[in-house]
Amino acid sequence: MEILEKLFTENTTSIHIKSNNNVLAKVGTPGNWQLITLDYKFSKEELTNIINDILKNSESLIEISRENTKVIQLNRYRIVVVLPPVSEEIEITIAKPIRKLTLEDYLRESNVSDLLRKRIEKQAEGLLIAGAPGQGKTTFAQAITEHYASLKKIVKTLESPRDLQVSSIVTQYSKTHANINEIYDILLLSRPDYVIFDEMRNNEDFNLYVDLRLAGVGMVGVIHATSPFAAIQRFIHRIELGVIPSIIDTVIFINKGKIEKVLMLSISVKVPEGMLDPGLARPVVEVRNFEDGTLEYEIYTFGEQTIIVPVKKISQELLDELNTKVYENVKLILGNKKFKVETLNPKYAIIWVNEKNRKDIIGKKGKIIKDLENILNMKLEVKTFDY
Repeated sequence: MEILEKLFTENTTSIHIKSNNNVLAKVGTPGNWQLITLDYKFSKEELTNIINDILKNSESLIEISRENTKVIQLNRYRIVVVLPPVSEEIEITIAKPIRKLTLEDYLRESNVSDLLRKRIEKQAEGLLIAGAPGQGKTTFAQAITEHYASLKKIVKTLESPRDLQVSSIVTQYSKTHANINEIYDILLLSRPDYVIFDEMRNNEDFNLYVDLRLAGVGMVGVIHATSPFAAIQRFIHRIELGVIPSIIDTVIFINKGKIEKVLMLSISVKVPEGMLDPGLARPVVEVRNFEDGTLEYEIYTFGEQTIIVPVKKISQELLDELNTKVYENVKLILGNKKFKVETLNPKYAIIWVNEKNRKDIIGKKGKIIKDLENILNMKLEVKTFDY
């Protein structure tokens, strides 16, 4: 292993070795690295000897061992070995963390509200850490783990491989050395406050996360996703819609080693955005931006389908402009009679009039209001006030 350590510099995140080829090194920080070709080559015989030395090392934790593939954790190094015929040549990939950050570091460097710390400590019981490969998700999960441990919480991790660099008070479980039922029983009987589930990949992982969360365990899942909402989508067709906010209440998206975006989930009974009929009210999962509370997505069922709708943010300036347009058209009909207009969205407005003037805006058999709807291309509702 000493010969391999020489290939690393302070800023090297991983080295990629293939027999009889120059060694490649990724140097830099998450999301901001470059690939460098090193002046080193290893023969098949040399790589075979290196692999044997790693496997014999007393400090090596062999996380996955198959005939032609192996994953080993050796101190802070994660080593992936691939042998022919899975690959055409012997290949070794060795990765190591280059930074160890605290939650405070992330809050400061990412320029996010300190309210996020309070949410993590007191509200977030179903937390997802999402991001593309190599963007720093595991490093952030490490910071969350240490933060929970510092709050005197019982914290367990579930990893494959066990590469989180955390204090010894945190027990690290390996998913590859026990079946799912064993892990489920162990985690429930050991009564952790939080379980950090690193690298959720398959249905078995998602099901375990859901089962533990529904059992009342605080869960933090690390998941590959190209956007924060894409992480939520991976759960949508696996569980019932109404359960989603109980499973996931917070999503933190990591990009280039920083917190880029935070989403929060809740459920309410309402008429979905874009629908007008009050009879269409239904349970709707709302996905909001944590920083400003802006509604970004709605998830609801329509018939037998689950509908995911991006909600466009409508500026107040646009609403004011539409409100003026509706007001001016109504004034042409009602003149100086008392009324007011309330424009709720680009397709729906309420016209408030005195009861005695209601017929003047509706017209015979609703002709006036229908013509006005056609002119404005909006749904108009007439309501009355008593003054």
